[in-house]
Amino acid sequence: MFKNIDGYVRSTEVVEGEFGLQERTRIPLAMVEKVRNVPGVADVSPDIQAFARIIAKDGKPLGSEGNGPPTFGSVGEDFKGALWTIVDGRFPAGPKEVALDEASAKNGKYTVGDTVKVVAQSGSREFTLVGIASYGDVRSPGGATFALFDVETAAEFLGKPGFVDAILVVGDGTRTDEQLADDIDAMFDPSDKVETLTGAEITKETQDDIGQALSFFGIILSTFSYIALGVGSFVIYNVFSISAAQRQRENALLRAVGASRRQISRAMLTESVVVGLVGSVLGMLGGIGLSSALTALLKGLGIDIPSSGLVVTASTVVNTIVIGVIVTVLSAWLPARRAGKVPPLAAMRSTAIEVAQVGRTRTWIGLAAIALGLGVIGAVIGGLGTSWLGLGILFVFGGTIVLGPVIAPPVGRFLGTPAAKLRGITGVMARQNSVRNPKRTARTASPVLIGVALVTAVSALAASIKGQVNDIFTEQFKGDFAINFQSSGFGGLSPSLADGLNRIEGVESATGIGTLLVRIDGQGRLLTVITPSTIEGNYDIGLVGARYSDLDASGIFLSKDWSERNDKPVGSTIKVTLADASERTLTVRGLYENDDVAGNRVVSREMFAGANVQSFDFGVYVKKTADADAGEVRAALQKAVDDYGQGKLLSKQEYIDEQAGSVNQLLGLIYGLLLLSVVIAIVGIIITLLLSVFERQREIGLLRAVGMTKGQVRTTVRWESVITSLFGAVMGIVLGVGLGWTIVFALRDQGLTSFQVPVGTTVFIMVMSFVVGVLAAIYPAWRATKVNVLESLVTT
Repeated sequence: MFKNIDGYVRSTEVVEGEFGLQERTRIPLAMVEKVRNVPGVADVSPDIQAFARIIAKDGKPLGSEGNGPPTFGSVGEDFKGALWTIVDGRFPAGPKEVALDEASAKNGKYTVGDTVKVVAQSGSREFTLVGIASYGDVRSPGGATFALFDVETAAEFLGKPGFVDAILVVGDGTRTDEQLADDIDAMFDPSDKVETLTGAEITKETQDDIGQALSFFGIILSTFSYIALGVGSFVIYNVFSISAAQRQRENALLRAVGASRRQISRAMLTESVVVGLVGSVLGMLGGIGLSSALTALLKGLGIDIPSSGLVVTASTVVNTIVIGVIVTVLSAWLPARRAGKVPPLAAMRSTAIEVAQVGRTRTWIGLAAIALGLGVIGAVIGGLGTSWLGLGILFVFGGTIVLGPVIAPPVGRFLGTPAAKLRGITGVMARQNSVRNPKRTARTASPVLIGVALVTAVSALAASIKGQVNDIFTEQFKGDFAINFQSSGFGGLSPSLADGLNRIEGVESATGIGTLLVRIDGQGRLLTVITPSTIEGNYDIGLVGARYSDLDASGIFLSKDWSERNDKPVGSTIKVTLADASERTLTVRGLYENDDVAGNRVVSREMFAGANVQSFDFGVYVKKTADADAGEVRAALQKAVDDYGQGKLLSKQEYIDEQAGSVNQLLGLIYGLLLLSVVIAIVGIIITLLLSVFERQREIGLLRAVGMTKGQVRTTVRWESVITSLFGAVMGIVLGVGLGWTIVFALRDQGLTSFQVPVGTTVFIMVMSFVVGVLAAIYPAWRATKVNVLESLVTT
């Protein structure tokens, strides 16, 4: 973004909030000429990066609300260091002109000369499109939208007249960037509180900010990559168990001619190194190909990315290969160890046999792990820090997996009962085969168990959150309509929208609720902003012994809990610093109980009137008059919202449903990532069934010889697969419900108090587990029907 910039002048005053929120004090526009006159400066340009939403010709706003690419308003002018290049028309000049990025002009169906509506902090306004610009070599950076104005219009429309975010500087080459920055800083008095960064410094800072903003997404991806590795390790373990079983006679023969146990084990571990190396390289190449395909897909969707190329660091390559090899070797260690213990007499066997006995040691270890995990979870419920919760859950998961072979026979027989009754002898055989080797059944079902447990736990948490959100808004939202906007900390609805709605016939009151970022005791904090004169009857924050009219420009309401924790009773004062570095001393005018949406602090919009800060509403709530027709009022409100350009008009119940459903986006992402474990589980079931078919070649041949049809063979294998899949699903659902309840209970101090079982999700999981079992059995069942009857009966 700052490729051609040598210096970046900005204020040193900044308020940094949670989750990457940040607001820096704007600097006076008059400083631009002062910087221009510094020796070594070739050109300067004021810079503003603020919220602005372009409305397409069809009346729909461009860009995505919430977590999509941002929608910017900025300055567009001739400048030696500018990345913006006019491809049609010219840069704007005057309060009625605008230029758009090339992608936005295309998506909005605009051409030069059209009238364009843009929404910003000042409200909604129409401009004449005089230019279309490209950003370097792309039509729009990262899918963001840009509305470009001249400096004066940008300052007035996007922020405050006479102020800009920063000053971009291009040097004449007579000084290094560091020297130029020092010379610019020397021109300012320390009381001006400005600093000059070099182009390299602001570029690195921007990259770090982007990395921090994406860190949460990176954590999610890393977490699920570890889950995928864990699930995949079961499949790898089964693969090498298959290999060891298939080569029992071969290994026994090697033992008979002098090979040691260590040599047999070492040979299999060497094989695992090669498999891990090849698999890791192929996986890495697949990931790179997937990234390239995703880039192409984004470009196809109109989201251009600067052509700096795909970056694959050396650490990425090394970590991928090393982790892949280590996981493969560790997964193959036990099968390799068992392969080395094959006695020479095993060379006389005609079939592959895998030890299936379950010892008491396994039972005690599994029970001990579960007990330890439950103890840690109980301690967390009793007051131990929630950071211990993950350890307790890990022990419970581990203990359950260790106990899998113990649990598999009774559960498998129970789940196989319908198959035995519905499919006769083939169902009985499928049920018996599914519990013939409990270890293998448990290992095969473990990937299903892990995936289902996580999905169930997340679904239970989501259902609980939805239920609580529904209860909160049902109790606190008292109006008839709401205008919603998913801002996620950037932009929102202009406070002027609520003012306009109050003038509509049939509207008793319309009130906007927003946020304001300030500094309290050195920490960035969000204040909830209301209009005391209009909030009555629209929203209830549960005032205790106070009225909304008590909240004046020098006052603040506090949540009752926060007031008690911080010893701030009614009448005490709190000092806050706004983003423009101005200070306010606020007196506590009252307390409230409903802090779920309002947070811990509420102020009046009058508190920061005239300040050089950003403040948007995330929602506007409307109450109609008692005698007004709801349909007519809604039609009038919809027209006002359409004229404004953005926001979604909803009835009370629609709004409550939408707020409760907002968790579905994150839920969809998690479901998508957990799909990987389902795919791995299918592969694991296929491999296990193939081993089962291989081991039972003589048995299958004998059954075919005495009259079993190919269809009956397929049915037997298919139901065996279904029983294994259902076993993993049932165990996963039980674990997932328990895990979900534990998480909800541990988060009770954060306001999550109700737990709900995701009945619909649970039923869906059971149905899908059945489908997974059927699909996984297709190839193994086909292979079973291809067993040569005569060859399988031959003994050696």
